[in-house]
Amino acid sequence: MAWTVGTYAASIVTRFGSNIILSRLLTPETFGMVMIVNTVRQGVDLSADVGLAQNVIQNKVGGSPEFFNTAWIMQIVRGVFLCVVLLICAAPIGQLYSVPESAFALSGAILLVAGLASTSLLLLHRRLQLAKLTMFDLAQDVVGAAIVIMAALVSPTINSLMIGVLIAALIRTATSYFLTDDRNRIAFNKTYAWEILTFGRWIFLSSILMFLCMSFDRLYIGHVAPLAVVGVYAIARTLADMPILLASRIGYSVVFPVVSEAQGHARADTRARLSAIRFKLLVVAAASVAFGISVADLAVHLAYDARYHEAGWMLPILLFGVWLAILCSINEYAILGFGKPSYAVVANGTKLAYYLIALPLAYRYLGILGAIMVVALSDLGRYAVIGVGQKREQFSFLTQDAVATLLFLSMVLAMSGIRSLAGFGSAFDTVPLNEIAGLLGTLDGGN
Repeated sequence: MAWTVGTYAASIVTRFGSNIILSRLLTPETFGMVMIVNTVRQGVDLSADVGLAQNVIQNKVGGSPEFFNTAWIMQIVRGVFLCVVLLICAAPIGQLYSVPESAFALSGAILLVAGLASTSLLLLHRRLQLAKLTMFDLAQDVVGAAIVIMAALVSPTINSLMIGVLIAALIRTATSYFLTDDRNRIAFNKTYAWEILTFGRWIFLSSILMFLCMSFDRLYIGHVAPLAVVGVYAIARTLADMPILLASRIGYSVVFPVVSEAQGHARADTRARLSAIRFKLLVVAAASVAFGISVADLAVHLAYDARYHEAGWMLPILLFGVWLAILCSINEYAILGFGKPSYAVVANGTKLAYYLIALPLAYRYLGILGAIMVVALSDLGRYAVIGVGQKREQFSFLTQDAVATLLFLSMVLAMSGIRSLAGFGSAFDTVPLNEIAGLLGTLDGGN
């Protein structure tokens, strides 16, 4: 876990630094386009997710050449299929979001290249060789950030940025073949393919729902709000997603393999083994997110120019929701380790239903502030459903979560109080509450 946290911290610094540099080179409108294109590509990617990675990690024979080569062939076919889908859909999606269709076509090429990658990345996960894997990911992040920045310097357009991402994907795919001695070759076992698809049917549903839950706000706001507002929101959302991605990476790299490896052992023993690691993680996460909330607006105003300062009031609100997202991510991967992806499907379905109802209403009456408040509260229902699943599987951490949450809230109050005493006010001082005041006034007038 130390390798995962340490290298991801370095990755966050890399992404944050490149984000700041790109904000100086790109307009908010272009940033908005980038968010939309990346979100659509991720959605298409997850729409055909049959759990290839999870199968190689979780299956008892996942490390055998015949199994991972079967997965590799399926991965290549999947990449070709996704590329064709994006090429076909590029024109209508581009018209819907007022984004050049060529940007979506380039995104299809990125998915094709990613599908050609070696299964060595999956085998490193299976073998818990996290140091090697995380160093590889960090190196790719640094190289990718440098390429995209150079592309923006040459031409600060959406197409130029997508070409930069495509070049970075080519480098990642090529170098993935040098990570292990396991060689991919053309081999296909129908029995293993059926096992992958059988296990993957829940992963497929879960991935689609997870994408919609994580990105419905981006797709909706990207459609209804001006591109400049979308670009500012993209900054705030990108920064808020960083701790969530770290928690997800730890869940995938540590919690999921640990639980999967312990199948057949008493669950009480597995729970005890995981509990100590988990609580340490939550304490670090609580301190980090609480600190982020207390200084979010100052960091945005210091790092970004005036065009993006509105992200300063958005970020602390979003970070409150990050805490619930972290708990959900860790708990979800624990249940998945037992081969029970159905709970994640129901949990994400609950969150999506909440979004479908609450987000349009909130944006209609409270504008972007209402939408952000809805996003911050979006994981409440998801957490409840996953909690029920943990109870049924006798693998619940409800008490530990409650203690960690109280600790998190105490840290937020303490750090915010220190900031206020130092004369810097509150991170929420610039929140545009006039929308709420206007709505209350309308309601009072109606009475």
